[in-house]
Amino acid sequence: MNYRVILMDADDTLFDFRRAEDAAIRRLCELHRIPDADAVVPLYSRINLAQWKRLEQGEITQSELRVERFAELSCALGLPLDPDALNRDYSRALGEGAFLRDGALSLCRTLSESLPLYIVTNGILEIQTNRFNRSELRPYIREMFVSQEIGYSKPRREYFDEVLRRIGNPPRERVILLGDSLSSDMRGGRAAGITTCWYCPDGGTPTSDCDFSISHLSEFPSVIGL
Repeated sequence: MNYRVILMDADDTLFDFRRAEDAAIRRLCELHRIPDADAVVPLYSRINLAQWKRLEQGEITQSELRVERFAELSCALGLPLDPDALNRDYSRALGEGAFLRDGALSLCRTLSESLPLYIVTNGILEIQTNRFNRSELRPYIREMFVSQEIGYSKPRREYFDEVLRRIGNPPRERVILLGDSLSSDMRGGRAAGITTCWYCPDGGTPTSDCDFSISHLSEFPSVIGL
């Protein structure tokens, strides 16, 4: 297939979100004197993931997500913490975490020599912009589309429709999406009529929800014939 455009997910595809999240929560524990950061990190991660799943399903808004995850964390810890203050300090710390997945920089450098690259992400605009601007990927990415600014989140078809409109409505059969989420990336991309490649570094059960799958980013060029 002769692809013309590559869309790439940000967190846990190009960026090492788990590492950034870990650092941000530990910083939050320091600032707010929350004990036992080693236990707080996985607790928050579970809460945050569940809230983002609710967002994908249209159950909550992004504004609600930002506060509710910390209200739930405060309740789980049994501490009288201010969710708004926690969200503010966490967002600032997370925005500094521009850690990349293994192979992300070399992949983007190689691909950008042949095709335009765009990041598609459900993240929060301020945080994702800060991380992107701090990262070494910036010279190789044409543009980043954040759901908060687009007005819709993946996997909504409206999200992909708007992204493709902004880049000139290329033929959808000539667009491929690389991402790690079966729900927001693979199913969303396929519903929008574009080719999908599932990045599953931990291994996974073969699925019909994607067109291709890889376990390391270095495999992606061969998928698109480079």
